[in-house]
Amino acid sequence: MSWLKAGWTVFKAQPLTFMMMYIFIVIVGLFPFILQNTIIQMACALAGPFLTVGFYNAALNLQAGKSIMLADILKPFSAKGRRLNLFRLGLYQLGVALILGVIMSLLFEPITSAMQNHSPEQDMESVVAQIAAAISFSDIAIFVVLQSLAMMAFAYALPLVYFKEQANILNAMKQSLKVFYYNMAPLSVFGGIVALLMIASAPLSLVPLMFIMPIVYIGFFVSFQAIFAAQSPQDDNTPDQGDKHQDNIGQSGRFDA
Repeated sequence: MSWLKAGWTVFKAQPLTFMMMYIFIVIVGLFPFILQNTIIQMACALAGPFLTVGFYNAALNLQAGKSIMLADILKPFSAKGRRLNLFRLGLYQLGVALILGVIMSLLFEPITSAMQNHSPEQDMESVVAQIAAAISFSDIAIFVVLQSLAMMAFAYALPLVYFKEQANILNAMKQSLKVFYYNMAPLSVFGGIVALLMIASAPLSLVPLMFIMPIVYIGFFVSFQAIFAAQSPQDDNTPDQGDKHQDNIGQSGRFDA
């Protein structure tokens, strides 16, 4: 709750800017589904880490008392000394996504086959029955576990690579997994709250996500600050926090564990 409260504190300073940043990220993420071009799909996938870090960096600048603009989300593309590692991380993410795609096609091949091979003359109930019979809950569980591990591996690896200048991508992924292992309870609560907010926004065509997700993004970055605050020096853009604790959330949006 402290992380989300800190996210709200930062968000409300310039809500429209953060909303536009989130919409920009969503649009770039949708391009691969709209434009069936391999080059565009790869470019959008590799741009993802840069845009997310740009969002995080904008939150960091607001914490430092600076103003931000939509163009700030593109700054990581010109960050010399850091953009190469972000590009490498993007390649790792792309590779993992391709592997998960292959695994998904293998696990759910019976479902895909049942959906594609039915004839127009078949009764819809029989088609649904065939699809239901092809569903394997063990296959679903395996895929969910693999997808979750991939998400946890990259979640904190991204800010580690950019803000802590962790050049070893695999080591950053290991650190991210360790963070989730040792902080499973608070991160599960955080994820549960986010899931409830997303479910609550469904009846309104997910429009509230334009408000919710920027706060979630900032809140997750605050969790990174909280967990890694004592492990390495602060970023150059971050003001000196001294012995500040949770009481300072309302002032800066920064929460230190």
